[in-house]
Amino acid sequence: MAMAPELSSRLWCFRRVGRPIAIAASHRCWSASPRPWSVLTLPLLLLSLAGQHAEAWSVLVLGGSGFRGHYTSELLLRSGHNVTVLSRGKNYWGVLAKLKGFGASHWACNRTIDVDPAAGLQPETSGLALCKELVNGTASFDAVVDFSSRTPAELKQAVKLLQGRAGLYVFISNHGVYDVSKNATHGEPTLFEADAVRPGREISPLDRFKLKEKNPKGNDFLESEEELLKQYNSGGFPFTVLRTANVFGPKENTIRYWLLHLWVRAHLPLRLPMHLDETMLETPISMTYTPDIAQAVHRVIAKGSGDICCPEHVHGEAFNLACEEAPNQRTLYNYVAEPMGLNYVETVEMAHNKSIVLYPEIVRGPLNTEKALEALRWAPTDLQKATRSVARFYDRVMLDTGRHKWERETMYSKCKNMLSEDGPKFVSWIRAYYDERRKTELYDELDDEDEDEIVLARPVPEKRSAKKTQRRRRSSRGKEKSDL
Repeated sequence: MAMAPELSSRLWCFRRVGRPIAIAASHRCWSASPRPWSVLTLPLLLLSLAGQHAEAWSVLVLGGSGFRGHYTSELLLRSGHNVTVLSRGKNYWGVLAKLKGFGASHWACNRTIDVDPAAGLQPETSGLALCKELVNGTASFDAVVDFSSRTPAELKQAVKLLQGRAGLYVFISNHGVYDVSKNATHGEPTLFEADAVRPGREISPLDRFKLKEKNPKGNDFLESEEELLKQYNSGGFPFTVLRTANVFGPKENTIRYWLLHLWVRAHLPLRLPMHLDETMLETPISMTYTPDIAQAVHRVIAKGSGDICCPEHVHGEAFNLACEEAPNQRTLYNYVAEPMGLNYVETVEMAHNKSIVLYPEIVRGPLNTEKALEALRWAPTDLQKATRSVARFYDRVMLDTGRHKWERETMYSKCKNMLSEDGPKFVSWIRAYYDERRKTELYDELDDEDEDEIVLARPVPEKRSAKKTQRRRRSSRGKEKSDL
């Protein structure tokens, strides 16, 4: 059953039928051929994609050297595409130098838009307006991947400068959009893409304002998505939204998962139990692994450009990206502890205002990823495999004193600040622990190719447990009934 295309109350599961856009009420408004695909490692991914695109893509990646975006840039480069990375140019973890070594071009630009106390935002004289390569250049791109728009103003500025120059705009959003959306009308325990809908006149203007204030960052992401929809309806470029959950992986800028990894390792010897926020003991936590984002972006561009069937599967669509597992706090600690050989994690329940809990950042969820699984043939990494890979990476960083000294010292400083009076003894124990490990064990120094095979391992979709498959199908059937 079709619905009128209203921006204020649109569903995200829509399809372009000339102009204007017809918006379908069903969440399952895409069709996908049942051709399973799998990726075990990055080299296998490259082999599986070989020959699928006749020409190399030209891709601009905004924020392509950051924590969330660097694997996407690297995957595109290793796949033979032409990549331009736009970022401030800070070389965290040596990522930018590595990308340049693969052949990436780099535009050093600061996207922050100045605010004048009297006149407000200054998009004409700051942010990307000062990026000479973008403003003065005439290059066009098969795709633009945006990891770095933090506000609607930054997104609008990018859209304005790239009109007529982008074949597809891929926006990396966040599941905070669901915090500022109206309550879902279905009875499913997971969040579907179509649940990101602003409330209408059924609530008062004051309540709508309060909902926006509930998660200002989530509201900014949803406004940015709405801006992309607006320009698309007005004749602009097609776009795709990828909504991530609590993001984790190697080479963080925030060092959040790294801190959690070290705390779990040290908590028993130091008698520093892991905190449980008593207000969300059973809250399921959706997690998104950074290499999985890269895989999804590659699939979206391949479809959006027409290299593989079919552009209409991704044009004007939103997709949730997360691991299939959604543990609560206690179970997440067990996932982190498993690669360390810890069979027991000591926890203590704490009041919300006194607990130190690094995950979740956003509590509403978990995300339903069925749409990405079917429409993109996307294969998220098993959470246990992902946590093992990340654990191995950070252990190697701690043991290899020849690299990443600045990152280690930054981590130590954050540990001290986070744990206050327990911080100094925590850092001393961590230093001593890894010093001793260097004396008693061999740890192979891996090159970058080996590292990629570790952190970019992939599950085989057809080998997922029948239980998970049946659960997704049951969820789908229930969803379809709710749409009738």
